[in-house]
Amino acid sequence: MLPACSAPDRRAALKNRHRQAIIDACAALLSERRGTDFSVDELARRADVSRRTVFNHFASLDDVVTEVGTGIVGAVLTLPPGTAPEERSPLDDLVDLVSSPEFIGAISYLTQVLGRADSRSSPQKAILAFRSVTLAGNQVITALLSRHPHADPLEIELLVGTFAGGVSVIYERWSAQTGAVDTPESRGAWLELLQRLITALRTGHAAGTPPSES
Repeated sequence: MLPACSAPDRRAALKNRHRQAIIDACAALLSERRGTDFSVDELARRADVSRRTVFNHFASLDDVVTEVGTGIVGAVLTLPPGTAPEERSPLDDLVDLVSSPEFIGAISYLTQVLGRADSRSSPQKAILAFRSVTLAGNQVITALLSRHPHADPLEIELLVGTFAGGVSVIYERWSAQTGAVDTPESRGAWLELLQRLITALRTGHAAGTPPSES
């Protein structure tokens, strides 16, 4: 007789396979179409599942696209395992992540398939792109807390949130300036803008009066 847990295990494995098939199919369609111009029915056919199965796993097509985008960004936002050297700060780790050619290539690709975050692109597509980056930020927070075990968790969350906001600002400038293509010239432009962000974070910019404790 098979163990009692075998049937639930098989169902869970099948569910995971279906979910991954949907994600893989969406990634392939995004690459082929260079955009989101495909329907749930097309996605279901490519994944070899029913339309109902797609909605069993995702609330909408946008959610599938966001999952793909999060995976693309998350794959390049990886920090070395273990504890960081004492002289290395969490900000140093963040800078390394977003200055890498892999990160620049990822945001370039997402821009091309989801649309630029300016007035000439669909607001919906721009929101999808930024949702992907934001969701991947949770992964970065976990990694930073592991590498910097003595850091205050709230300070890490605030740092990542502030840094992500700054990256969003320079992304918009970079996208408008370069068309978000991945070339040596555009990489240089990204690094120049990133340096301005780093300077602002390390030295302060337009600092206001601290709130009163009274």
